[in-house]
Amino acid sequence: MRRALTALFGAAALAAPVVDVAQAATKSKVTVVKKTVSGAETQVDRWGTIRVTLVVKKTTTVTGTKKKVSRSIVGVKVPVYPNHTDRSVYINQQALPYLVQETLHAQMNPNIQLISGATDTSDAFVQSLQSAILLAKKV
Repeated sequence: MRRALTALFGAAALAAPVVDVAQAATKSKVTVVKKTVSGAETQVDRWGTIRVTLVVKKTTTVTGTKKKVSRSIVGVKVPVYPNHTDRSVYINQQALPYLVQETLHAQMNPNIQLISGATDTSDAFVQSLQSAILLAKKV
């Protein structure tokens, strides 16, 4: 009886660390960081300048020895845009929400749909967006 109990407890003691190691190998560590990056201030033809600011969420997942990094745009702001004339204000109030929406839909891709009637603003927005995305990929 004593030998059977000793053998049973010995086998259980040897098996327990193996189960923990197997569980530890499948666990993953996830780190989420939000950063704000600003693109270059870009000239909008003769109308003024525009700057795009992105809020980027960087998710790092480490599983064993594998590391996976993904980035996504969670917010877009346009703190600087042409607003020195009534016409500029009107055009940008109409166009900027659509450009922001396109940016959130396209994520880390600067190829977005341009807005008809706001071609200069759209082109400059894309240029500033491209520089912001390049900075976001370095974060």
